[in-house]
Amino acid sequence: MYHQARADELARVPLFARCSKRELRRLASEACVEQIDPGEKLVSQGSPSRHLYVILAGTAGIERDGVEVARVTKGGIVGELGLLFDEPRNADVIAASALEVLSLDRAGLQRALNAVPGMGWTLLTTVAERLDRAQTLG
Repeated sequence: MYHQARADELARVPLFARCSKRELRRLASEACVEQIDPGEKLVSQGSPSRHLYVILAGTAGIERDGVEVARVTKGGIVGELGLLFDEPRNADVIAASALEVLSLDRAGLQRALNAVPGMGWTLLTTVAERLDRAQTLG
């Protein structure tokens, strides 16, 4: 997958929605595509949270305490806030079919932030807005 296609996928992630094309291309250069076999866990409940995954193809089930609570398909996002917060995962994500995912880890995000310093402000304002919106709704 070329960097521009990866950048287009990352542009759909709410955390990166306000990023410029330059910022998205830099993030994309840090991302990689992974193949996940059916039945394999992409994310384990209770484990450290350090990756974001964008589902490029296939379907995954989201389970909390062994009970499926949702399904994620193409374009779905898993672990977005795991890039920022070192909290344990709150669910398992298990491949219901073969999955192709775009993966970005915290170290890659940090390298991108160091290379494009203005991106940090963009992400900060996005997180602050989402937090404000969540508090208003809650």
